[in-house]
Amino acid sequence: MPTGPPAPQRPGWWASLSGARLLAWTGGGVTLLGLVMLLVLAASRGWFSPVARLVAGAVLGLALLGLAVWLHRKESARAGAVAVAGTGVAALYLVVASGTAQYHYLPAAVGLVLGLVVAAGGLGLADHWRSPALAIGAVVGAGLLMPVVTEGWGPLLAALTVVLEIVAGIVALRRGWPWLLVVGAAWAVLYASLAAGVAGSAELWPAGAAAAAVLVVGCALALYALVTSSTNAPAYGVLASAAVPMLVMGGRLDGWRGAAVAGGAAVVMLGVALVPRLDRPVRIVALTVGAVALLEATGLLFSGDVAVAVIVGEGIGFAVAAALLRSRPTLLFAAGFGVMGVLGALALPLPPGVLAGYPASPFTRGGLLQTGPLVTGLIVAVLTVGLAVAMLVALARTGLLGSGDGRAAMWVVTGLVGLYGLTGFVVGLALLVSPDRGGFVAGHAVVTVLWTVLALVLLARGIRNTPLRVAGLVLVAAAVAKLILFDLVSLDGLARVGAFLGAGLVLLFAGVRYARLVSEAETATGPATPPTGVAAPAGGAEQAAGDDGRGTWGPPDART
Repeated sequence: MPTGPPAPQRPGWWASLSGARLLAWTGGGVTLLGLVMLLVLAASRGWFSPVARLVAGAVLGLALLGLAVWLHRKESARAGAVAVAGTGVAALYLVVASGTAQYHYLPAAVGLVLGLVVAAGGLGLADHWRSPALAIGAVVGAGLLMPVVTEGWGPLLAALTVVLEIVAGIVALRRGWPWLLVVGAAWAVLYASLAAGVAGSAELWPAGAAAAAVLVVGCALALYALVTSSTNAPAYGVLASAAVPMLVMGGRLDGWRGAAVAGGAAVVMLGVALVPRLDRPVRIVALTVGAVALLEATGLLFSGDVAVAVIVGEGIGFAVAAALLRSRPTLLFAAGFGVMGVLGALALPLPPGVLAGYPASPFTRGGLLQTGPLVTGLIVAVLTVGLAVAMLVALARTGLLGSGDGRAAMWVVTGLVGLYGLTGFVVGLALLVSPDRGGFVAGHAVVTVLWTVLALVLLARGIRNTPLRVAGLVLVAAAVAKLILFDLVSLDGLARVGAFLGAGLVLLFAGVRYARLVSEAETATGPATPPTGVAAPAGGAEQAAGDDGRGTWGPPDART
């Protein structure tokens, strides 16, 4: 059907940056530079008194605002009025920042409140005029030149930009101006991160408070923007960067203090990821930032074997969350933590050498039991088995536990991780009971039997489940290979005999039991029924067709 002409698109704020408008904004920037020179250069040269400088700057800002209101009455002068108003708002905010941070005429709390009033008035005017150019220009001008008048990257500068971010965010959400939200958050993240990075010992806590404010304000504004509008793509950047100052502050602090700061950021971001009604991209962004913060907290608080154990435990936590939420992105982070934890375990507390031969270093050294490394290795082994189980459950709950599309590799790798952890636990426990070669070989004999028993369980559970059945058969092959390649060479005496007898008896029982289970399953389901009208196989036509003897399939009751 014929359609009408497309609706004209409303030009963005950048459309005003052309021709005479660009000239007006350039003049505004030069004016702000002159104001900064008045506040800073005059102070270094001793020109005028501080009060005179501040009063002159305030009068200039108010005069520009008045001129802008007068110009805005005329349609032809409104573009210039926007540039003049933006310059006036930025000038007033710079005067407040200078009076608070440079000359200390205003207490910090009073300066922040006065800055809130100035920002609300200036951006409220932009809201009234429906001019995103005015709002963005004022925020850019104030944020760009504020470090000059505050004389450094202190916590007060960060707090002033947080105030600016709050007001800019409210106006941006009200009018649907996503780039105003981004500009306001960018200054806050930048200056709060710098304040956290260079703050002295006396300024650490104020800088930390500013970083926490950036985190809370940024998350709140970004989430509101993303929930209320599906076109606020720039808000993803606000959400992703909100925790940066907290991570910088965590790196500045040592030990538990830095871990507490980074852990706080992780709790906030992971909490955002658990909100049930958020879209998937929002959760992925929050999960990514939360995982980075969690890793930083772990690295600051723990080291060595303990850090490995904690990372494996965090992987278990992500896997449990993925299973409960049926969330594949969460499962992806569980896999990431799991890979780091398993690689760390192979390098530190549970190396392959501890299972390959005796002496099982670092569990034993010089014939003596090393209690600390052994206990840590046992804990890591148990956590590794728990990680494998949690990952298998999460894979099943998220629909990834299958044999097609390359998914089999997921649970095969997960199963190998679980077997490694189980082997390490059994061998370590045997060494804890008997810290000599006898304990080591006895542990490996038990491991072989356990592998075979586990294979029997998988085969029994896999009568109608192809992945479990395949896993059971593979594990049978692995147990037999271990008997021939390792136990026959490394074990001796009763340990070798016990491993072969135990594994053999279990395999015999597994064969008998598995054949019985398969037969029962076939009896319960019955032979496959060919399509209607197709002749039954010779010798079975009478039974298949009932008693008619015509070689055709009988009525439904007879088939049943």
